[in-house]
Amino acid sequence: MKKRALESEAKTQSHIIEYLGISALRSTHPKVRKLKRQQSGHSAHGNKVWRSSFVLMDYLASYPPGPASQVLDIGCGWGLTSLFLAKTYNSNVTGLDIDAGVEPFLQLQARVNQCDISFECGGFESLTATELSAFDLIVAADICFWDEMVVSLLDLFNVALSSGVQRIIIADPGRPPFWSLCDKSIESFNNAEIVTRRIYEPWQTEKFILVIENQ
Repeated sequence: MKKRALESEAKTQSHIIEYLGISALRSTHPKVRKLKRQQSGHSAHGNKVWRSSFVLMDYLASYPPGPASQVLDIGCGWGLTSLFLAKTYNSNVTGLDIDAGVEPFLQLQARVNQCDISFECGGFESLTATELSAFDLIVAADICFWDEMVVSLLDLFNVALSSGVQRIIIADPGRPPFWSLCDKSIESFNNAEIVTRRIYEPWQTEKFILVIENQ
């Protein structure tokens, strides 16, 4: 019985990625698979953990927010960046995603990591200056994948910075729309830069991060 229990525990652990103090359940984890079976119409956009999120976590470990910062995670998906900030820096994080179906996955990851994350269903295009003024930091990973999103994100950046958001950090594998967003951000904002960031675990991967500091 003990041997079978140890084998079962080892098998379950193989479905978990441990990184920077966060336990990220893979899409193959039994509890994740159960949620997926319950959501036949679950969107394909937020249905796994993305490598850009791990690179973003690594960057934030070097350049963390202040204690108890108010953070908005746009297109949060399963919320790994949210979990990292909440657990490591006691950030008050709101995860925003257009797909309501990601919330059970985010909350499952939150329970595993003993974190509290607020979730709101909606698109970033509808965020008002008043709503954005409540946040110190905006983070996102893998959200600029269509050309038409570039203008919408630039509009968001303008309103957010005007509303007092101190920093915006967007991670991406380097899709063409993201590079267009970077070029336009460099033109529009004095304190915008693009950072190349590589991690070696849990995978060896390189991503790109757009960082905009409020003046």
